[in-house]
Amino acid sequence: MTVYFQHWTGDLRWMYLSPEGKWVGGTKSETIAGNAKNSTPISAVAYMVNATAVWHIFYISKDGYVKERMYSNTTSIWQDGPLSDLNLKTYNKPNVGLQACWYGNYYGDNEISKTGTVPYNTPGMHLWYPTDDSTFEQYGWYLGKDQWQEQKKWTGMNAHAGVGCYSWGPTNTTYAMMVNKHNTVEVWWKDTDKNAKITDEHPVNSWANASRAGIPNVYPSTSLGYTSYFYTQMQDGSVMGRNMTWAAENTTVDARQTFTVGDAKGTVLGLKGTHLSVTSVENKSGGTNLYVFYQTKGDDLTVFTRDITGGQWTSSELLIPSS
Repeated sequence: MTVYFQHWTGDLRWMYLSPEGKWVGGTKSETIAGNAKNSTPISAVAYMVNATAVWHIFYISKDGYVKERMYSNTTSIWQDGPLSDLNLKTYNKPNVGLQACWYGNYYGDNEISKTGTVPYNTPGMHLWYPTDDSTFEQYGWYLGKDQWQEQKKWTGMNAHAGVGCYSWGPTNTTYAMMVNKHNTVEVWWKDTDKNAKITDEHPVNSWANASRAGIPNVYPSTSLGYTSYFYTQMQDGSVMGRNMTWAAENTTVDARQTFTVGDAKGTVLGLKGTHLSVTSVENKSGGTNLYVFYQTKGDDLTVFTRDITGGQWTSSELLIPSS
């Protein structure tokens, strides 16, 4: 497991969890980029195609542009990705959202018909970045294509909050989660199956709001993250995880499987507006552990972990090199 973070010097760096359970790296030698704005959001996508492992890191530069850095096991160096060439200017505020998401199980999309047809089952990535206080622009990239393409403008959202996504599931429906102006998370879905039956409740190749899945009272600049559970920061600073039933227009939150992240003493509040990263990883016993990363003080990077089935949370601070 690899964690990407911004060092106090401004560098974007990485560190990893060794098989012995120790966090290694985070030094100057593990620098990905040196031109990131202070407190930039960071988004990572990793995948393997034809035995080539590829990592993409997205962030906002000091001069306010969306940047992409790439690394693969064939090049073994970090280099600029094609998105950087588009000079996409972001909303110039300290706390803004930015999210990239792997797009697997792909069954076609009419959003790029202007530039040619993408074959069905072509995977890729979606990316959202803010252009003003209420708008996110969505771009897409598809495997085998040279450049990202503009797809959709999302208006009426809170661009100070993060964006969540789920588009690697077993169906051909993709999901995007954003916070509206009333501090409620909205869940949007899109079915890209050209053979699906179209109804008023279930459009195809068109984004629709899953109105039953809204989550109220989140912190205005909450980050959003989904892996196994959907995580948000609430008004009091607590980080909550929720089990989601992903079912297009019938998507819901399972109120019976909702929890707050913490340690042996109980809930641990995050620094309000903290960046948030979540994942789940198989353990040596054959089960799965949840990992949640956020800041509690401002100069820390704290990891919280628990078995996916339940039990006690534990926490520890990652040791960040001083230089």
